[in-house]
Amino acid sequence: MINKDNCILLGTLSKPHGTRGSLHFRFSGLKAKEIKERGLVFIEIDGLPVPFFIEVFQEKTDDSAILKFEGIDSETKAREFAGYSVYVMKEQVRRKRVHVKRITEFNGYSVVDDHLGFVGNAGEVTSLPTNPLLTVTFKGKKFLVPFHEDIIRHIDHREKVIHIDAPEGLFEL
Repeated sequence: MINKDNCILLGTLSKPHGTRGSLHFRFSGLKAKEIKERGLVFIEIDGLPVPFFIEVFQEKTDDSAILKFEGIDSETKAREFAGYSVYVMKEQVRRKRVHVKRITEFNGYSVVDDHLGFVGNAGEVTSLPTNPLLTVTFKGKKFLVPFHEDIIRHIDHREKVIHIDAPEGLFEL
């Protein structure tokens, strides 16, 4: 049996798409391009991860897709899976993601922006469930930087440097 601790939530199935068993799917955090192998996923049924093979994976937007699974061949059958969570094995993810639990490890790191260079030192993290914020202190001023994969480009643990691509104007207060 698959241990859910070895899996990462990929997203949620929503409503059927068409009459042949396809379903609309919404990503939760991960994006399609981060998944190495799209063949096998696990649908959580009654609290247990059940393996399913993807026949068709059609990306619609950055956070949605149309999925068709083996063995689900009708709109009626697809409707039974609406609202279910879909997981992938951690090994199927292309890169490691920084988890909120580990963010506090960055206290004291230097923060370097791609365009501005050194912008300050990392401090505490305000852990909001949907948007953790990294406090960056520079010349007595504190700035809140969203701890998001689009902004945090690379973390060098050996040199204790966080490389970011901050939105324009973030450090112009």
